[in-house]
Amino acid sequence: MSTQLNMAVVGAGRIGMVHARNLAHRVRGCRLVAVSTGNPQRVAAARAEFGDDIAIYPDLATLLADAHLDAVVIASSTAAHRANIEACAAAGLHIFCEKPLALSLEDCDAAIAATAAAGVKLMVGHVRQFDAGYRAAKQRITAGEIGAPIVFRAIAGDQDPPPPEFADPNVSGGLILDAGYHDLYLARWLMDSEIVRVYAEGGALVDPAIGAVGDVDNAVIDFRFANGALGTLLVSRTTRYGHDVRVEIIGSEGAVHVGHLRRTPINLLTRDGLCHDVIPDSSVRYAAAFEAQLQAFVDCVLHDTEPPVTGADSRAVVAIGVAATQTLHNRRPQPVVS
Repeated sequence: MSTQLNMAVVGAGRIGMVHARNLAHRVRGCRLVAVSTGNPQRVAAARAEFGDDIAIYPDLATLLADAHLDAVVIASSTAAHRANIEACAAAGLHIFCEKPLALSLEDCDAAIAATAAAGVKLMVGHVRQFDAGYRAAKQRITAGEIGAPIVFRAIAGDQDPPPPEFADPNVSGGLILDAGYHDLYLARWLMDSEIVRVYAEGGALVDPAIGAVGDVDNAVIDFRFANGALGTLLVSRTTRYGHDVRVEIIGSEGAVHVGHLRRTPINLLTRDGLCHDVIPDSSVRYAAAFEAQLQAFVDCVLHDTEPPVTGADSRAVVAIGVAATQTLHNRRPQPVVS
């Protein structure tokens, strides 16, 4: 393996462009050589961003046939993950795939099997595991500073909903699997126990367009861990006041909180009261973590070590998300089937 990876990004949407910028300017040991997207507006945006420094391909097949690559970042729609992973694995490329790995356990298994058969590495984007706040919380919990963790509570709120065509559960997996995924992963990781039962209530309470495609824009998920601990998650596409992402772990001897709404540490006080700015989206809140996770992927390929987040890790979260989504329809607690 060369000391520098030639890499491409598959998909040039919001997160795809975040990854492309990091590969081009911040991550060591790699070189961004190409992007693939069939969207003319995204082609123009990528060309404006990178000029002629990279090649832009209209689809993955053309990219794989022409570009000389060592690894790829898959940032396409979740519905396309399995097919894209299988194609890239067959081409012998190491793969970083945005979360979730796929929309079903069957597709997760197929993606994992394809990379194993090809002998390539597969890492899934669990960006919050690379955030300094969550890493510090994990260390303190592991050190026993709050006693035994007994309750996990979280809010996962996006300021504005995505376009209905993305919110369509057939494309994104729906609110819980898409927007609640990171917190369900964090719950397992921070509590050090598997989620075994879930129950969810939700509705299209703010945006009728989300309801029209068969999804909900707000949901509350309650869950129980294998060790008896409890959890609850509010996941929302409509926290208009900002990108509200907070986690609290309550232990037998204390608690730890992670998260903040404010972007800059400034308060403005006037006759009208106090105000401050807010974090607009995950790309701002987790800017350093997005860079760190791609650095971890590049390092594991260059040094032939195991990825810190595997396909099996993502499969476990997909199982939880699928079960929680089912409870929205059958209105009864659902065991998590692995």
